[in-house]
Amino acid sequence: MIVSTAVAIGWVVVAVLVGREADPRSARRRSAIGATAVFLLSSAAFPDGLVCTAFSLAGVVIAALSPVAAHPPRTQARALVLVGLACGFTIADTPAVHAVLWAATAAVAWTAARDGRLFAVYHVPSVLLVASGLLVPPPVGEVLVLLGVAVRAAAVPVHSWFPRFVARAPMGVVAAFLLPVGLVVPQVPAAAVVGGAAALLGAVFAVVQADVLRSLAFLLVSVNGVVLVGGARPAGVVAATGLAMTVAALAARRGALSLGAPSGDLARTPRLAVAHLGFGLVLAGFPLLPGFADVHRLLDHPAPFVVAAVVVAVAVNGVTVLRGHLGLFAGHTGETGERDLTPLEHYAVAVALSLLALGGLVPGLTGW
Repeated sequence: MIVSTAVAIGWVVVAVLVGREADPRSARRRSAIGATAVFLLSSAAFPDGLVCTAFSLAGVVIAALSPVAAHPPRTQARALVLVGLACGFTIADTPAVHAVLWAATAAVAWTAARDGRLFAVYHVPSVLLVASGLLVPPPVGEVLVLLGVAVRAAAVPVHSWFPRFVARAPMGVVAAFLLPVGLVVPQVPAAAVVGGAAALLGAVFAVVQADVLRSLAFLLVSVNGVVLVGGARPAGVVAATGLAMTVAALAARRGALSLGAPSGDLARTPRLAVAHLGFGLVLAGFPLLPGFADVHRLLDHPAPFVVAAVVVAVAVNGVTVLRGHLGLFAGHTGETGERDLTPLEHYAVAVALSLLALGGLVPGLTGW
């Protein structure tokens, strides 16, 4: 608990320092350095503080891969504050603390949302539902919390805000805003049913999208559905963050991304391609990667609908990842355009993917 508290405070301190920077590139360098320091501090709480460590690793990815054009210093600071607040959920498992943190994360994300009115329409009720549900005895309180969490998880049909949020808000804020979703899910059968339906519908919507950001949004909806079922582990948090930030880095290089026709050149951007495919395969539960264990564990769920929904969703998500990878990196050889990962970006991707791969091969070592 002491280390987790220090980690949460560390993220806020780094955010304050980054927010004072005038130059966006200098702010990103300071952000990545500070995030690395906090991540190393969080590892002191391993294995009991595994969730906070995973959040901190996701924070390193956010800090290093946030495009400077869309993430000026104050925006970078907001993303880091959200990571710190997410770690705050692991400090004290009390309803009052979780209610305050749920409201605080929504307020910070609201300041970065370009469509603030739409965001408020969904997340003011979400905050009220979670706050009241955490303070009301079960089973009524658990139902209220589930409804509030379903809004942030963008579970169908309360998902309309999310594709716009992913398309318009800074991706670092989007990724950090989703971090604590799995820590507030009530342990009730209805959560698995809602999650199974969200996982399946999100996967189906994601695989048919031509716009990459919309496909990413619905893929994250599907992943959040698995979270509601109870299948999310720290590796999934890091993989979802990594995939989202890789797409943001690619969009910063190319502009609007479409799967209408193959684009990009694998020979020019091999590191970007590996990052996209690596994070995507972990998220889709590919064998020998830590996400596979999450899916396998859910096969023991007592509800046949939930098992079938998750299995189909994971399979379709794999198709979505491969379709996106081929569409973004299998264009014509010799195509000019974007630069590959910078040294700073490559550092964060290499650390995250290495730890994820290690967690898949030796799960007892990392706890993934």
